[in-house]
Amino acid sequence: MDRNFQILTDSTCDLPESWLAERPYITVLDVPVIVTKGDERHELNNLRPTDFYQVEKYVERGFRATTSQPLMYMPDMECLNIPEEGRIISTEETVRRNVAKGKDVIYIVMNSSLSSAYSYATKLFAMLQAELKASGRTILCVDSQCMSTGLAMLMMDVAKGVEDGTLQDVQQIAEFVEKTRGHIAHFFTWEELSYIRKSGRVKSSEAFFGSILGFRLVCSAQYRGEERDLLHVTPSHTATIKVRGIGRWADVIGMHMKRHMTDTSGPVIIAYGNNKESARKIHNRLLGFLPSAHYLMGEEWRCGAGIQAHGGPTSIHINYHTDVCGKYDETVKEIEDIVRSFRW
Repeated sequence: MDRNFQILTDSTCDLPESWLAERPYITVLDVPVIVTKGDERHELNNLRPTDFYQVEKYVERGFRATTSQPLMYMPDMECLNIPEEGRIISTEETVRRNVAKGKDVIYIVMNSSLSSAYSYATKLFAMLQAELKASGRTILCVDSQCMSTGLAMLMMDVAKGVEDGTLQDVQQIAEFVEKTRGHIAHFFTWEELSYIRKSGRVKSSEAFFGSILGFRLVCSAQYRGEERDLLHVTPSHTATIKVRGIGRWADVIGMHMKRHMTDTSGPVIIAYGNNKESARKIHNRLLGFLPSAHYLMGEEWRCGAGIQAHGGPTSIHINYHTDVCGKYDETVKEIEDIVRSFRW
């Protein structure tokens, strides 16, 4: 079905390629992985989850991995010197092409607390809306406040609304995203903590003791005011309630899911980098709490190379629909109560 709008998102959404192939009304913009060492810099484009070994080769040589925002403006292409057949299409060019086809455009952007992409996109879209006003098309962007497979879950919700006819234009889509985005739970952990330590999201001392003693960090996308950031919510003031081991970590998440999952037969994403066995163990533990949930996992549900650049290849992500918009102080207290409730 040909629609009069095009939805843009970026490659941090970590959606399965097979799912995207069935939805041509969604365009994914590439988020490149950047590796730097001193004055040396390399940009790696269009990496799949299984391509992260290319980044690891640089990291082993002392490079630091991070990500850039999607290419925004058409003039930026001139400095990349990429042949036409392998050319990356900028956000601006993508918008212009769709407007020329008589389509509205909405860009559902990765979490603005974790990336500058939303700030840049807002300026670009305001410029294009003013310039292309005579076309009569609507051009807008919205902050998803989600990342990785949490953004994937949000995009799946949007697609469901588009396909069942409840979301019929870009304004309705934007309103739906703003209403729904806070009700997608994000929980994260890592077996090896060097990547997330370098990103600044975890203290060096926490990474050291976590790696040596096997403590599992419980991190989550949480609200402080209006912003939703990636925060460490593991109780840390007493060693007696540390979460040690992947099984115990899964039990904590399972209990939180049992308390707050809006539909106990709904989807649960278990995504991983290269640690399939850990994902399988988590799945087995979560079944004990929510046996009827619809678990999405396996080779199609991998943490993308852009996400692994920040968390490393041992990243684990859990996402589901929740009845609460997580507020940091409240979530820390609840996680502490959950950990204390287990007799470990």
